[in-house]
Amino acid sequence: MILGFLGKGGSGKSSVATQMALHAHARGSNVLAIDADHNMDISYNLMRGESIGTERYLGAALKEVLDHVGARDGESYADVFLRGCDTRFTIAPADPFTEQYSVMARERLRLMVAGPQTDTVLYGKSCSHVLTTPLKVYLPLLEPEENDVVVVDEKAGADGVTTGIVTGLDVGVIVCEPALHSLKTARQIAELMKFYGTPSLFVGNKVGTSEDKDFIAEHLGEEPVTYLMESTAVRREPSEPVAEWQDEMAAILEQANMLNKNDRLQRTKDKFERNKQYKGS
Repeated sequence: MILGFLGKGGSGKSSVATQMALHAHARGSNVLAIDADHNMDISYNLMRGESIGTERYLGAALKEVLDHVGARDGESYADVFLRGCDTRFTIAPADPFTEQYSVMARERLRLMVAGPQTDTVLYGKSCSHVLTTPLKVYLPLLEPEENDVVVVDEKAGADGVTTGIVTGLDVGVIVCEPALHSLKTARQIAELMKFYGTPSLFVGNKVGTSEDKDFIAEHLGEEPVTYLMESTAVRREPSEPVAEWQDEMAAILEQANMLNKNDRLQRTKDKFERNKQYKGS
């Protein structure tokens, strides 16, 4: 299952994504963590501050991923999906592309990183969205086994949703804290997820009191799947599992499994077909 973690900056989505990767790993799953946020927080956490190496950054691999899926001369990634593609990506064992553009952060835990801003972005040749464009090809064609868990730490805010990458997720996990702007952004993200047809759920984070829980539920208009209490450990030891969050991680996985329809590829094809019709109108 592929889980995408979204939320306003400061909501703690990278911390929650890290804890989910560690939780799934501790359960015995093969895990692929994908850092699609240019701040690279989940990378920092899982690698304990070490770099994966610039030659492995996914953001520079659009040509390579298109070559891997057999794109013809002049074809865009949308063309590949619209005509059909038999290529699939795998985690364990890893296909050649996944092997090249990921590192083993721990046994059974791979890490793939979009990377920081490049000169192409900094000098205005393209926007920063280009760094995660390979995921538009990779995620819909990724086929995790039953025991595999993929954790995608997306860019902060609604920006990560509007790139359309979320059609490649099975379920979006929208993280919010008891703050008005965080909850407003969470609702915006949920509405965008509906547009793309990707199921999502809410998780309340940084909760200290029952009043915090009431505030979150009131401004979301529903109860989150779970609440994560404030934790000193997650701030000071982000590379280690937080003991007091493990039941909550299990609850998120359980609800995500219930929401998962395993229709990422069809949903992505539908998106590109809709885009094609819109451009032609």
